[in-house]
Amino acid sequence: MPQSITQKVVNTFVRGLITEAGELTFPEDASIDELNCILNRDGARRRRLAVKVEEGNALSTFTVSTTQVFTSGKWASVGGTAGLEFIVVQTGPYLYFYNTSTEPYSAQQKSFSVDMTSFEHTGSAGAGTVRVQMASINGDLVVVSSEIEPFYISYNKTADTISTNQISPKTRDFDWQGDTDTYYEEAPTPSLERQYDTANAGWIGEKGLDALSKYESNNSAYPPLTHPWYSGKDAAGDFKQAEWRKVFGGTTLTGNGHFILDFFAKNRSAASGIAGIATEFELTRFKAVAAFAGRIFYAGLTSAENSGKILFSKQLDSIREAGKCHQQNDPTSEYFSDLLATDGGVIIIPDASNIQKLHTFGPSLFVFAENGVWQISGVDDVFRATEYSISRVSEIGITNPQSFISVEGVPFWWSKDGIHTLAFDEVSAKPREQNLTLGTIQTFFDAIDGNARLNCHGVYDNANKRLHWFFPNNNETIVNKKNRVLTLDIAVQAFYPWTIADSDGNTDYILSAEYINAFGSDFINLDVFTSAGDDVVTVAGDDVVVNQLSQLSQANANITLLTLDRASGKMTMGLFAGIDFLDWGDANYSSYAEAGYDFIGDLVLKKNSPYIQVYLRPTEEGFTGSEALGYTPIRESSLLVSSYWDFRKNTSSSPQQAYRLKYMPIVDAGELASWNYPENIVTTRLKTRGRGRNMRLRFESEQGKDFVLLGFGVIHAANSRY
Repeated sequence: MPQSITQKVVNTFVRGLITEAGELTFPEDASIDELNCILNRDGARRRRLAVKVEEGNALSTFTVSTTQVFTSGKWASVGGTAGLEFIVVQTGPYLYFYNTSTEPYSAQQKSFSVDMTSFEHTGSAGAGTVRVQMASINGDLVVVSSEIEPFYISYNKTADTISTNQISPKTRDFDWQGDTDTYYEEAPTPSLERQYDTANAGWIGEKGLDALSKYESNNSAYPPLTHPWYSGKDAAGDFKQAEWRKVFGGTTLTGNGHFILDFFAKNRSAASGIAGIATEFELTRFKAVAAFAGRIFYAGLTSAENSGKILFSKQLDSIREAGKCHQQNDPTSEYFSDLLATDGGVIIIPDASNIQKLHTFGPSLFVFAENGVWQISGVDDVFRATEYSISRVSEIGITNPQSFISVEGVPFWWSKDGIHTLAFDEVSAKPREQNLTLGTIQTFFDAIDGNARLNCHGVYDNANKRLHWFFPNNNETIVNKKNRVLTLDIAVQAFYPWTIADSDGNTDYILSAEYINAFGSDFINLDVFTSAGDDVVTVAGDDVVVNQLSQLSQANANITLLTLDRASGKMTMGLFAGIDFLDWGDANYSSYAEAGYDFIGDLVLKKNSPYIQVYLRPTEEGFTGSEALGYTPIRESSLLVSSYWDFRKNTSSSPQQAYRLKYMPIVDAGELASWNYPENIVTTRLKTRGRGRNMRLRFESEQGKDFVLLGFGVIHAANSRY
């Protein structure tokens, strides 16, 4: 019986991993399973490079705690210097700093550090038990966590030192302490709460107390709190009860907020001089912080009273004002009571539960809580204390703020249900939530356990437009170990996973990762000489030097890995750069991808595939060795191809080598860095065995070797009868 021959060419294989498609409906150019590959924008799929420590790497001066938290972040424009950026490392209760201006980054640890135990609040579980969040503003760094008082760090570029200062947020007291339903009446026997509320409504100070004394002596009662005392002033400016009573207040409640209190310990007795009022304590602390509209915003309290509150400072003229979360003018003042656009204040989102993250994007501040996302915006895209809007964007919240990634402002985050982002309407610019895993890798995501999700750390590779989430294996027992990576490539809109192999025995591992943009700067000392070349010195004989900012370009843009050196227990840094394709220099890992189910347009007839044509790009970069010992290619390629038939899990054909050079390159002993292969593409035709209604192909690496798969073609033969 003659067979009909068909051909199929796959020029691209870059849709990444898809787990949400059936065997009969699997999309083109995607993989049903893959690991440790990179999807290039030119349509190629290649092997990821191995994890290795930096060339000339150095160990940290500190030991990484194996029982306390570890995280990292970045301090931008340190000390107000454009381009000067520090990586900030938290291990337990300590913060350490690395300059990113030159490589190796691990050798750039600064001499100073911060011990956060001095900022622990009463009842704290310990500064080393919770990851901090940070925000850069005007060259300073604000640090918060649920176990410490908020504080800021300032950098002195001349002395190359830092200083720390606690932030004590203060707000005006707009909370009435008594029963306001009775405040339109006099109070013959005022309670402590009524006395305080009267003072907080402006019946205080020389004039206010005089007015209160006159009213109380005439009526043996405290006045109704329906209008301010100064509405009863006479022409001389003195309080007259008769004039005051001419103003009909009805049941209106007058303004309050005269007193400015510490937000975490509202000592109303100390503020008012009225003894016996219990101090109101806020026992939780801020978990989230962001710089927005020239201010600092704080959120993340977990108490029932304040969980939905977001405090914001006034527009900062100095970091010392970071705790001024109140309006400047006294609301009870007779002449200057207006709220100013530049004031600080409190925003309340009553239905926001457990706020985890604050994020600035364009003219808006996005609030990420466990139960949803909200947007805070200025009415005309300029946030002012006098006018702003709040709108709920999504009911899908965030579970781990460390999973949050900003892609040039656009947020991406992990929830209990998947990975999400915000898409913006082209006309209205209103955001809406999008679930990115629902139709792609939902099954893969659901298989990640809760502990792994809570220990996930996200980082954005701006140069390659890739998002990387680092997280541990399910049921991982080593604290802070992250040996799995999920990547989302924005350019090709595809997910793909990696797994970092362990060395035998006491393996090193990844703690965190940060992107370094390679445009750093630093201060350097320049010796001063005369035009004749003579060294300039002072009268006292001291050498004259000038401290000057230098733009440095000695670094490469890349994802820098913060790794633990298990032998010493200290931190160093590494990257995905090993061309020996052995993680940590000795741990083999497999790179593979399995193409989808190919029915060749027919679900009934059985077929075979006599030939597969594979197209690969050479990766060799020269040779090592000698005439006597022989020569070995540098970064040699290899790709093994297997075929599966009829949904079988085991291969129906033995793996075949697809990287077959037609010509042997000539070795030039004087130029070993040269690979003189005459073709840009290695083309190999493979004869395959097997038969069935569908076929899928598996492409897999060989230990210690690279591959770049450009595409493949398949010749199918089908019988005309079943």
